[in-house]
Formats: sequence, structure tokens, C-alpha cells
Amino acid sequence: MKKLFFIACLFVINICFSQTSQKETVLKQAYEMRQAFMNKNYDVFSSYVHEGVIKMMGGKKKMINVSVAAMDTMNKQGHHFKKVDFSDVSDIITVKNEQQAVVHQKIQMDTPKGNINADYYMIAVSGNNGKNWKFIDTSGKDIQTMRKYFPNLSSQLVIPKKKISK
Repeated sequence: MKKLFFIACLFVINICFSQTSQKETVLKQAYEMRQAFMNKNYDVFSSYVHEGVIKMMGGKKKMINVSVAAMDTMNKQGHHFKKVDFSDVSDIITVKNEQQAVVHQKIQMDTPKGNINADYYMIAVSGNNGKNWKFIDTSGKDIQTMRKYFPNLSSQLVIPKKKISK
């Protein structure tokens, strides 16, 4: 009985440490993606974008062109990112051969009408046991809407509503 209890304890401890380690990797890679985006290194940035997003946008080159054009337009209109941070990572859910989680993204932006603070959420997906993560911007959409575009996403993922304040 003691052996069974000991094995069960080791199993629980292993799961907890595994989740913590994977969550740290998610955050590390989210920050790497942010750094590439803020430095306008869209080639590196695209390596962190989920393949489904790239395909929906017509391929990597088109996605990069759209990103550059969108940032140029925003800058010309007086919108500038001040800060982009990531905090909470949800519990990681395994679906078939993928790990999935929701990542909290906090954005501070200068606009012609003043500063904006926003809470957005991304979905992180790994197809190689948490070694590399790809991200999907939810743009404030709920999981049911996101599953229309990405049917492999777990219905158990919880995407909080976006919040925008001045």
C-alpha cells in the first residue's frame, strides 16, 4: 500500500512540475515572438505564428506583407505599442498529439485619443510535447468561434473576454 501511495505521489509531482516547466516555455516563447514583432523582424515573428493562421492569410510572405502594412497604417494614424506583456498561462490541455493553452496578453498603446490598456488572449499550441509553441491571436473571439477556424482546438479551453480601458 505504501508503494502505491508513493508512486501516486511521484506521478502527481511529475505532472505539476511538467505543467510549470511547459508554462514557462510558453511564456518564454511568447516573449521571443513579441520581441521579434516589436523589432519588426517579421520573418522571426512568423516562426511563432500557428501554421493555420499563416495558411488562412495566404502563406508566410503574404502574412508578413499584411503585418507590415497594418503596422505602417497604425503608426501613420498615431497608434504605437508601448508595452506588450504576457502573464497567466492556463492549464495545458492535451488533445490527440497537441498541447494547448490560453495565454493572457496585456497591451499598452499610445493613440491620438490617449493611452489604451487592453487584455487580450492568445492560444498556444505545441505539436512536439511542449518544445516549441505556435500562437493564435483570438482577437477577442470565444472558443466556439475559434474552433470554426481551428477544429482541433479543445472545447475545454477558456478564453476570457477582452478588456479595453483608458
